[in-house]
This record gives sequence, structure tokens and C-alpha cells, in this order.
Amino acid sequence: MDNNKKTFGMFILQRRRELGLTQKEFASRLFVTESAVSKWERGLSYPDITLLQNICAVLEVSEHELLSGSEDTRQRDSFRLAERYIKLCRNTRLSQYIFYGAILLICAIVNLSVTGRLDWFFIALFSVLMCASLTLTPSLCALNSRWEPRRRLLSLGGFTLSLELLLLSCCLYLGENWFGWAGIAVLFGLGLVFLPFLLRSPLLPEKYRRCKLSLYLASESLMLLLLLLVCSFYTGGSWFTLTACALLFGLGLFFLPVFLRQFPLPQSLESRKFSLYAGIETALLLLLLLVSCIHTGGSWFILAAVSTLFGIGLVLLPPVLRQLRLPGFWGRNLLLLYFSLESLLLLLIVVLGTAAGSRVRPEYYLINVLVCLIPMAPPWGVMLCLRYLPVSRPLRCSAACGFTALWLWTWPFLLDAALAPVYGWRGAVDNYTLATPFANALPYGPWTWYAGLIVLFAAAALVLLCLGISRHFKSN
Repeated sequence: MDNNKKTFGMFILQRRRELGLTQKEFASRLFVTESAVSKWERGLSYPDITLLQNICAVLEVSEHELLSGSEDTRQRDSFRLAERYIKLCRNTRLSQYIFYGAILLICAIVNLSVTGRLDWFFIALFSVLMCASLTLTPSLCALNSRWEPRRRLLSLGGFTLSLELLLLSCCLYLGENWFGWAGIAVLFGLGLVFLPFLLRSPLLPEKYRRCKLSLYLASESLMLLLLLLVCSFYTGGSWFTLTACALLFGLGLFFLPVFLRQFPLPQSLESRKFSLYAGIETALLLLLLLVSCIHTGGSWFILAAVSTLFGIGLVLLPPVLRQLRLPGFWGRNLLLLYFSLESLLLLLIVVLGTAAGSRVRPEYYLINVLVCLIPMAPPWGVMLCLRYLPVSRPLRCSAACGFTALWLWTWPFLLDAALAPVYGWRGAVDNYTLATPFANALPYGPWTWYAGLIVLFAAAALVLLCLGISRHFKSN
């Protein structure tokens, strides 16, 4: 304890002498007696704790140095640098105040002296504010701990607001009306660059931090739609609805998977995201077709919509049906449901296409449906044989090959028989008979190859039939 007092006293004595202070001068600055200072320096007592701050100020040391009884030049230098930085910031802010104020004062005086009123002065005002938002706002935010985390947001917000007011003042000064689309275009462009940095702010609520990319894409998409809307009004056109539908469909192709992945969905939809994606995009495409039909004054929407559903269903309907998990009979026979839906859509296309023609006779509907059923027969026949025949696998394959050979052999005859009574001409080949593929004597002719294909499927059916029968007898 005595050693600590002596160390403390020697440090005070040394610092007092370095500063050229006598005990009397030192005591007068602290409002204490010389005897008290003498006791401190001889290590007989400690000063009152309330005097520590004043002692540090007089001796130009930190509290840590005073209590430890040793000089800490590194800490003292850091404090000195901090004070210099604070002073530099204060002087910088003051110089900016003077600089920006002088510019505005000069502009106001010149504007009043030339025109007698303030008109283009506001352009200079908002230009200065735009510069000040980038240079002065960060230093002002550093003065308040509540504003410090929001410095980027406040700087960018001040810059954006100043830029928008600058555009507005220029528009009013010129007497024009382009501010709407120009202001939104500026917001869209600034958002493309700076919005990702703003969304990384810790001020963003926790529930939105996992959806930053979705928020960015949604904000920019809405801004782009708003820009198109304002441009449509500005140009006096009626193209906004069509353009907006096309834009939503195109953006949804790429951005909708991101939304479905990041945003929380009900438990029933979590495992059906692909179905939800396909359904939304199909609805947007149908909406685009409807708007296009109305925009062009046509009546082709229903036919185009059914054709679109048929084409999309060919590719996307199988995974959608697997995700839906239908109960009962259709849940166990998804392939049959797929074929049924696509076949109904194809027949509906044929009926609607027939109705769209001119001079349609009632029998045309039946004939065109029959003509449509002929090419639908192979996939249906092969599917039913392979899936639902209650026999072994070789026999199922034999039935599928036999059905294919039979269809290849008979479909031109069936097509001619359906078309000839109504149209008066044969649809496939004139005077086609069931012997035509095999009666052609030309070697390497088209009918020779066609007949070879029929024979190939028939031979495959026969071989598979024999294999299935032999396996049946071996198993028994």
C-alpha cells in the first residue's frame, strides 16, 4: 500500500515539474492547500476521489495513467488523435455550411437581380441539397448515436428526395409535364443499384431478412410496372394492360421460383410448389391471351386458351398430377387421368376449330372428331395394353406391338372411309385397300418400307407372344 502511495506521489511530482508548476500553483488550480499536495507527493495520503478528474485535467494525463502512476503515451496519442479528428469533422461541417450557404446566397441575389423573382434559384437549391446529402449527412449522423445506424439510409434517402425535387423544379421551370415518368425512372434505376445494400441493413425486421432477394425483385417489378403505367398515360396509349401482362408472365418465369422458395407457405402447399408455379404461370399466360384478344378485337381466345392448356399439359401435367396426390380411383390411375384430360382437350380443340371455319355443315363436327380419334388410337391402345391387361409382361408387350401393327395397317383405310362420304375425296391415299402396302412391286419404294414396318411390329408381337406362353407353361 505504501509503495502504491509513493508511486502515485512520485508520478504527480514528476508531471508537475514537467509542466513547470509549483506546489502553490498546482494547489490553487485544484482549490486545495499546499500541505495536501505535499502529502500526496510524499506518499502520505491519496487525494479525494472527487478531485481525480481535475487532477488529470491539470496534469494533462488520463485517469488510467494517474491511477497506475505511469505514462501511457500510446493511449494519450490515441486520445489526441481522436480530439483532432473531432475538431477536423467540426471544421469540415462548418466549412460546408459556409460553402453551401454562400452558393445559395449568391444564386438568390443573382436570380432576384436578373429576373426580379426566384425561379431558377430552386434548381440551384435542390442541386446543393443533393450534394449536401452525400457529403454533409454522414457527418451529421455521426453526432447522434440514434442516427448512426441509419446513416446510409438517410444519405440515400436525402439524395433521392433532392434529385426528385430537382427534376420537379426543372419540369416546372420549363413548363412541361414529364416529371411523372422521369421521377419513377430515377427511382427504378436507383433501386437497381442501391436497394440490395439497403436490404442488408440491420434495421430490417428479422422475418424479412430471409426474403431479401424476393423483396428486391418484387420492389423493382412493381416500380417497372408503375413506370410503364405512367408512360402509357403520358403517351396517351392503351398498351399498358397488354404490356403489363406480358411483363408479369416473363418475370414470373424467372422470379416466381425465388418467391415460392423464400416466402413461407402453408404446410399443404410446401410440397406442391411446382404445381403452384405451373398454375400461376398458366393463369398469367391465359390472361395475356385474353388481353391480346380484347386488344386486337378478335374472338380467338377460347381456341387459343384450350390449345395452350393442351400444349402445357403435355409437358407439365404429369409432375403436377403426382404432386396433387388425388384420392380414390384417379389417385391410383394417374396415367389414365393424364390421357383422358389431354384427349378431351384435343377433341375440344377440334370442335372449336371446326366451329371457327366458314360454311360449317353439321356433319363436319362428327367427321373431324373421328379423324382426330384415329391418331389418338396408338397412344391409348399401347397405354391400355401395357398398363391394364391382366397378363404377364411379355404378353402385354405382345399386345402393344400387335395393336401398333394393326393400326399402321388400317389407319389410311379408316381415314379414307371417314372423309370420302362428306368431302368426296380420300384423305390418305386414293383407292387405298388393305392390300396396298403389300401389293406394291417396286423394290425400296415407300410402300415397301411401310409394309416392312408393319411386318416388323407383327413379328415382334408374335415373338413376345411365344415367349409369354412359354413362361406361362414353365411357371405352371
